[in-house]
Amino acid sequence: MGSSKRISSDHPVRKLFTALACLEPYPPGVIAVPKQILGTSFFPGGTGLWCEGSSEVPHFPVGGVMVLGHDFHNIAGYEWSLLNVAENLDSPTWKQLRALLARVPIPLESCFFTNIYMGLREGDATTGRFPGSRCPEFKTRCQRFFIRQIQVQRPRVILALGKWVPGFLASLSPQLSAWTQFRTLRAIDTAGLPLILGVSFKGVSDHECAVVSLVHPCFRPSNIHRRTWKDLRGDAVELKMLQQAMSLND
Repeated sequence: MGSSKRISSDHPVRKLFTALACLEPYPPGVIAVPKQILGTSFFPGGTGLWCEGSSEVPHFPVGGVMVLGHDFHNIAGYEWSLLNVAENLDSPTWKQLRALLARVPIPLESCFFTNIYMGLREGDATTGRFPGSRCPEFKTRCQRFFIRQIQVQRPRVILALGKWVPGFLASLSPQLSAWTQFRTLRAIDTAGLPLILGVSFKGVSDHECAVVSLVHPCFRPSNIHRRTWKDLRGDAVELKMLQQAMSLND
């Protein structure tokens, strides 16, 4: 299957993809993404943009929403998406995520879908701790690259997907520092801190956004009932947090 889409060398996601060279060397268990998928797919495997219904790679959503996952996929998953010119949009992650965003509503075109860790997993695993996170030097390089993504997009809201993202972000922002002590979303909820407003990141002091911690979409059906915030429970928690974050950042 081919693709007629093209992306110019000055497009922000092309520049970000080229800048992935700063992540080298990749640690054991991780390899660099060899080629960018030009259909809808999370960055760094793809452009991180919603490309459906467009013959061109869309404009970059500066000031939009950053949807922030853990890592892209393993090598086999990436190769499937490359062959099909997009990720499987009927996968649990994409299906649940699209449904949630539609209810807020958050237009898919306003989102940059990306990850905290760059590179692809070797082996069969697709979930659990990313192997590169065990290398402090590589983690630091990924944190610097995350700051670069913030500088490029300047998002109004960041959606932190799953339990691994909050700890990664905690040391990068004074407003998120309390997240350092939490290992689960339940702990974040118990502390009353699943939604943080007025967040600024080191190196981007002239920009603030809201950060919302969400159940990873692929685990949403089984885990959403555990969420608590204020007087809300379950699905109502995430829907209300997202609506509030978006309304306060209009």
